[in-house]
Amino acid sequence: MEQENIGDLQQKEQTENKNQQEQNEEIQYDQKLEIRESSYAGSWYSNNEHELNIQINVWLDMAKCEIQNIQAVKAIIVPHAGFSFSGPTQAYAYKYLKQYCHQKKLRVFLMGPFHYIFIRQCGLSGMKVYETPVGNIEIDQETINELRELAYFETTDKDAEEEEHSLEMQLCFLIKTLGAENIKLIPIMVGALDQSQETLYGQIFSKFVDQDDTLFIVSTDFCHWGQKYKYTYFNKDDGEIYEQIEKLDQRGMTIIEKHDNQEFISYLKETENNICGRHALSILLHAFNNSKYSKDIQTHFVRYALSSLVKDKSDQSVSYASAVSIIEDQ
Repeated sequence: MEQENIGDLQQKEQTENKNQQEQNEEIQYDQKLEIRESSYAGSWYSNNEHELNIQINVWLDMAKCEIQNIQAVKAIIVPHAGFSFSGPTQAYAYKYLKQYCHQKKLRVFLMGPFHYIFIRQCGLSGMKVYETPVGNIEIDQETINELRELAYFETTDKDAEEEEHSLEMQLCFLIKTLGAENIKLIPIMVGALDQSQETLYGQIFSKFVDQDDTLFIVSTDFCHWGQKYKYTYFNKDDGEIYEQIEKLDQRGMTIIEKHDNQEFISYLKETENNICGRHALSILLHAFNNSKYSKDIQTHFVRYALSSLVKDKSDQSVSYASAVSIIEDQ
């Protein structure tokens, strides 16, 4: 009888241990579902923390802040290719964050396009943490929930969010310039919007532009030229192809610096320049124009580069541009 009781107790203990193990595994599984893994580490950029620290620090040291008398940085525009291509250009915008925002607690709206799936709205992250080789960034659940209540946003699928590179390519630079502990991140995946939606989202985000603890980042490349991108326009009488690409981009950059939405829309229609983050850029311009700081914010492009100098129709290139939007110190 006593042996049976001991056996029952042992079996009960084994069952409880098994149940606890299953619960722990479920918790770990749920937690994993809430973490966006760094999908492109080890391919588009190094997955080695030491190597990344050296690489990013070198680029930041090489970059210069030529704009002075800055009271506040309200936004930056940055490219999102593999670091070996766009990293040096990204550094020119992030240098302003390092110099003027370092150690400040900031809510960061990080906006970028979907390259692989099609949505008709802006997508909010369902994650709680974004993982990187140099540290992890917590997602601002309070602001995410506030936006979700507006019913103009959908929740991004985890697989789609991890497949997309446009936001991930900014995270290591963000951590290196601001510090992960100082960032409350709001990732925004921008879908294929019409003009009325761009206006609406700009109005929604304008109240955050008004807040002094908030930074906007638009992740975008500029012209994608080549048969691969189905964009091969050039005029043989206007110089080398790469020179025409630069003129095309510079024209768009000048319009963005003026914060002129209508001219930007007209420019895109006329040139069909396939700027992948055009919808996010338009949202940012609308947000600026609806902000209480509309007359104070100045946008300056601080760096431009091409992935290659195209001279033949069989070549291809992507354009990289960095900008900073600031309020001058009075």
